[in-house]
Amino acid sequence: MTEWGAIMRARFADLAARRSDQIPLAEAALLIAAEEYPDLEVERYLRQIDALAEAVRGEPAATGEPRAAGTALTTFLYERERFRGNEDDYYDPRNSFLNEVLDRRLGLPITLSILYIEVAGRLGLNIRGIGLPGHFLVKLVDAGTYLDPYTGKVDLSESDCKERVRAIHGDSASLDTSAFEPQSNRQILTRMLTNLRMVYRTTGDLPRARAALDRLVLLNPGASALYRDRGEVLAALGKYNLALKDVDQVRQLSPPNRRSRRFRNWRRFVREMAARMN
Repeated sequence: MTEWGAIMRARFADLAARRSDQIPLAEAALLIAAEEYPDLEVERYLRQIDALAEAVRGEPAATGEPRAAGTALTTFLYERERFRGNEDDYYDPRNSFLNEVLDRRLGLPITLSILYIEVAGRLGLNIRGIGLPGHFLVKLVDAGTYLDPYTGKVDLSESDCKERVRAIHGDSASLDTSAFEPQSNRQILTRMLTNLRMVYRTTGDLPRARAALDRLVLLNPGASALYRDRGEVLAALGKYNLALKDVDQVRQLSPPNRRSRRFRNWRRFVREMAARMN
């Protein structure tokens, strides 16, 4: 990791250690991007979000009745500023970086939703992220309706959202009420990093997959599955001593794994490889 990356990682670690509702969402998302973009000016992009909020504030109804305010927000960001989903190249990693979303006006449902949440928060509008299977959108809490930053649709009902999920996963897909629970800032950042990890694993970019897992662990230090996944990546990278530390974390956080033959074999392999490296 470069010196710049280490500085950004330390800043992210400081935010990740806070209580979830005290994690500044946009700043944390930009710090995730900063490891990929040397010399990224986090504060400049935060000012850009401030400027978008000020521009929306001047729109009729933008600070009035919640439903009308949500429509004004969407009209401004989607129609006027052209922030929208990247349907041509959905899995482009740039879609997961908030600075790229602000520069290119293209993103994933979750990164576009972060932008909506941040702009709305500056206007005093209560918008929360909703993490549906395969899709992410936002809820106008005071109006009880949903906005889809990816498609620009407004005044959506739960039935409309369910239809969107069925369009993605097929008619057999079903959602219970828990799917519509608002996501915390920690959950949103976790989902964004999980998207990045999946893209990098798919493309075989293990160093970047490891970097995504490093930050996932910072956000969720008690999640044994993340240590398991990072241990596998570290082993694939030949970093067996580090992988062994993650294996031991899995044993500590998830004792039932100790009785798993697969886990015991994996641990034995990593331990033997680590011993050869010493």
